Amino acid sequence: MLSTDFVNSYLDHHLGERQVNKIQHGFPSPRYWNELSVPLDEIGEDRRSLRETNGKSPVFLYIGVPYCIQTDPGKCGYCLFPVEEFQGNAALENYYGYVEREAEMYREQMEDTVLVGAYFGGGTSNLYKAPVYHRIMDMTRSLFPEIAESADLTLEGIPQLFSRAKMEAIRDSGMNRISMGVQQVNERLNSFSGRKQTTKHVIQSLEWARELGLAANVDIIFGWPQQTVDTMLEDLETLVSWDVYDITHYELNVGGPTDFALNRFHELPSTLANLEMYRAGRDFLLDKGYEQLSTYNFRRPGDPAARDFREGYSRFGHVDTLGLGYAAITFFGSPALPPGRSWSFINHRSLPQYKAAVDAGRFPVERGYRHTPEDFLLMGLFRSLISREVDRVQYRAAFGLDIYEKFATIWDVLAGRGYAEITPERIELVGDGAFYAPMFSALFAEERYRELREEAARRKKESRPPAPASRSGQ
Repeated sequence: MLSTDFVNSYLDHHLGERQVNKIQHGFPSPRYWNELSVPLDEIGEDRRSLRETNGKSPVFLYIGVPYCIQTDPGKCGYCLFPVEEFQGNAALENYYGYVEREAEMYREQMEDTVLVGAYFGGGTSNLYKAPVYHRIMDMTRSLFPEIAESADLTLEGIPQLFSRAKMEAIRDSGMNRISMGVQQVNERLNSFSGRKQTTKHVIQSLEWARELGLAANVDIIFGWPQQTVDTMLEDLETLVSWDVYDITHYELNVGGPTDFALNRFHELPSTLANLEMYRAGRDFLLDKGYEQLSTYNFRRPGDPAARDFREGYSRFGHVDTLGLGYAAITFFGSPALPPGRSWSFINHRSLPQYKAAVDAGRFPVERGYRHTPEDFLLMGLFRSLISREVDRVQYRAAFGLDIYEKFATIWDVLAGRGYAEITPERIELVGDGAFYAPMFSALFAEERYRELREEAARRKKESRPPAPASRSGQ
């Protein structure tokens, strides 16, 4: 167990670093996903055995798109997700045909499940023409004949690619929500991304959604180059004035060979400035009647079109997020399974390889990770931290332990610093705790990550060819 001195030292050392770069929705980081052969047949058997024991299982569906519009600078200046160069609508529809074929491979595994939510993401999912949204939902209903009445079925897109005809097709297909990556309302700041989005695009898309009865979420980023607290608050004030009920207000993730990391890093607000922006944005939205649902998600009650759904554990301790398409990720597992039967895996991040696998009748999986019980518990803890609340009662029921007692030293230090409040029923992140949730996740996993690093080093050493025999004396 980590000592109090180590925990305090760790926090002091990392408080000045950018936080969102550390955020993880699962455990461990994909850099440790080293299993090149993922046993999909075994996973299918485990899905069926869990249904036989517990009844119909909840599943969350993700479908990815490999394309985005071209920008200058590329990838909107900051995006770290894998994407392919957009070749036009014919290539996009050809790709979606592969997704339909991949979905068919999972049909037997998904029998007697219930779809509790879906996210049609990207890339940029509103690149599709209007008829394709009906195809997406027809496929979804075919794979999941039972869809929960409360299911949030969200399509992600960017404002300038929506049209009224597309929005109507989205609604008529059965999708019930759009999520718009606005990033900056301020047109001057937004221009750094190379996107041609205007304020008019955002307003028009929101008006169409409202007219057609679609819930609408807006993603907006703080920590942008040349951004100040004042320009950030102006954007939030504008969104509130437009009656946007759901706002995702998150910190810019900067890294890799992106334009923002290479050419605009000197224009980025400092970590302390980002913390000030987080506080100012949070307090502004709370003052306007919004509730903080997670580290970065805020919702104002009263939206007649919204469904009260949050991605994560629909049944605590059991997770089944099915990812279809290019670079899509699947999470599957349960404490009820034998050790080593819980998995995370990712589809091919090369479009030709993804298509080749489907053409060959194989699941298009690139690599995965077989979780130990400790890994699976940490994955659940990471998701709880993102939601800002750790339910001790549910952890006892699912894992047979008190999550406070397991990490008592860390929790006590966080409480002592004003980042957490501990009761017998739950642990809640308070104050600046939500802002530092990514760092806390890394701290909770510190010992397990140390083991994984040592294991990786051992594997690397074992894979090296033997040194040549000595030729001394010749």
